[in-house]
Amino acid sequence: MKAIILCAGKGTRLQPITYSLPKHVIPLANQPIIFHIIKKLVNLGIREIGLIVGYKMEIIREVVGNGSQLGAKIEYIVQNEPKGLAHAVKMGQSFIGSEPFMVFLGDNIFEDDLSNLVKHYEREKPSSIIILKEVNEPQRFGIAILEGDRVVKVVEKPKDPPSNLAIAGVYIFDEGIFTAIDILKPSKRGEYEITDAIQILINQNLVVKGEILQGKWLDTGKPKDILDANQYLMEKLKGLHILGDLDENSVLENSIYIDKNTRVENCKIIGPVIIGKNCLISNSTLYPNTCIGDATKINNANIENSVIMEKCVIANVKGKIFNSIIGNNVNIFDIEKNCCLLLGSDDRIISE
Repeated sequence: MKAIILCAGKGTRLQPITYSLPKHVIPLANQPIIFHIIKKLVNLGIREIGLIVGYKMEIIREVVGNGSQLGAKIEYIVQNEPKGLAHAVKMGQSFIGSEPFMVFLGDNIFEDDLSNLVKHYEREKPSSIIILKEVNEPQRFGIAILEGDRVVKVVEKPKDPPSNLAIAGVYIFDEGIFTAIDILKPSKRGEYEITDAIQILINQNLVVKGEILQGKWLDTGKPKDILDANQYLMEKLKGLHILGDLDENSVLENSIYIDKNTRVENCKIIGPVIIGKNCLISNSTLYPNTCIGDATKINNANIENSVIMEKCVIANVKGKIFNSIIGNNVNIFDIEKNCCLLLGSDDRIISE
């Protein structure tokens, strides 16, 4: 089985971060979102993966490369104009050929290993099987109605939801989905909806099954979602992993990872915390769920529950930086008060 990951979107709800970065390379637990997805697919035995790219595609290519470092073989498929999820899936047809394939939205994190999804498909060979998750606000999602484990209807963001089972962004299809997409008409918002394509399969009396998730589903489309997903993944860090240098005046508590060629001086670090390579952290306190990207320098600062990307310089923060997402190459100096920040790459904050 092959897979395609849809990662052509602009991530407008994550601006200003996504002015300079595609959302799929934003780090969670110091690894790009797309890495977490590729690793999950590789763990399922799916190694031939097509990335549907568009916005800032050159950055995704630079970060992911050919996928060999993750045990995958990556092919890039360009979607020049985003026209909806079904259109993106159709872009992968020549890569997929005639075999069954998995579709994975490029900004979703799942607790489940998804092996039940694959086993369910291999056991019954339906036309499609889709991941579902019970949600509290079903009107925000594409919704499925089940009879047993068979999907009998899907509705995109209904005002009066007929169920609370959201379509969670992972699908397995056979080649029949491409025929369904070919006869699709654009929705009211001008996009080719994957839910409409699935409904065509249902209307043709083809078998569409549902597999209900048991664990967490984290859609990382908004800043709070990024921080929630980062916290969830950080909780998996166990023990002390000190590959860098630590002076005798520093105090470590709980689970912490300090990567190679990083120096920590006169700091208190309360995990879970991850610090990347080639960093210098001095005279500072790092609180739980903080991730520091490679080649970052921090002096005399307090940081909690934040994602700090690469090559940042943060100094003389008398308050606390908390619940923040800070892009690459950001400089922050001389801040007097507590602050919650959402900063794109190359931003500068300097107190007068």
